[in-house]
Amino acid sequence: MSQSPRRPIHPPILIPLLLYLLLISACATKPLEVADDTTFSRNSFRTEIPFADPEVIRLHEANLTHEYIIGSGDLLTVDIWNRPKLSGEHVVGPYGNITLPMLGEFKIGGMNRKKASKIITGLYREYYEEPIATVKIIKYMNNRVYVLGRVANPGVIHFSGQATLLEALAMAGGLPTRDKTIFLSKCYIVRGKNQIIWIDLLKLLQRANLKLNISLANNDIIYIPESMDAAVFVMGEVENPGSYQIQTTGLSILDAINLAGGPTEDAQTNKIRLIREMEEQEGVKTIDMELMLATGNLSDNFLLLDNDIIYIPKKGIATFNYYLRQIDPFLRTFISGTIIHDTLTD
Repeated sequence: MSQSPRRPIHPPILIPLLLYLLLISACATKPLEVADDTTFSRNSFRTEIPFADPEVIRLHEANLTHEYIIGSGDLLTVDIWNRPKLSGEHVVGPYGNITLPMLGEFKIGGMNRKKASKIITGLYREYYEEPIATVKIIKYMNNRVYVLGRVANPGVIHFSGQATLLEALAMAGGLPTRDKTIFLSKCYIVRGKNQIIWIDLLKLLQRANLKLNISLANNDIIYIPESMDAAVFVMGEVENPGSYQIQTTGLSILDAINLAGGPTEDAQTNKIRLIREMEEQEGVKTIDMELMLATGNLSDNFLLLDNDIIYIPKKGIATFNYYLRQIDPFLRTFISGTIIHDTLTD
């Protein structure tokens, strides 16, 4: 199932979200737009991982749905009470459709069981007196997350309901290590095009801090890097947003964007941002990829450092200051602040 549009935050939680936004705005040092290229040409930057605390995790969980959403690949039954010829099993197609007797193609993808049952009942009411439709899910295939990296069985995991990070790690078959002196210390979750959520596995697994056991969303990507892996993040308007490992030969901005599949048609490639954690605050460098490629001047094609973020904005955003206001150096994620900002200003 394709990623659903971002749902608005409901009014009852606006007040605590606003208070939290004001709190982090007062306490956090804002990213600095860096004009001097030498700042991004040297390697004297910190690589401390910005782990999410329980309050940040609560914000990421605020908009998650707790009902299973039917989607492609699900095996289900539609039972019409006292009408066996209308009842039967169905596999939801790649576009979320099933074929119902007399009704033909019916788009059931994107609905929960109760909503689907109610709508099907209403459609059959045109042909029968007081029909009762019941939708039952036999095999859950749409609700899935990807667990990759340092796990025994990397791949896709399917859930019948709301999943958590610990459940996903357990279902991935354990957490191997080649060196018993090296402990699992971190993992990150890539959610959509704009979210990177770092989780401190030492606190979650060894100290049993279950407040860090974040609830997962459909199509989340969980990656557990090797303890010494260095990676960068390419986010925003690229074909395959996510993290990419820095090779021994180094990785440049253009290399990373290429690994991410290149910019989308909606990408604003003349205002790409390289975000880097410096000694005292977050630094942001604006990169004009269009000019770089047109002139062949690759002086801005900087080599990347561990935990750098490349963000390619969407066309139509008037100013990057909007994004700068949303980036908290501790959170190192765009979406929480963006959701709050959109909700309070719409």
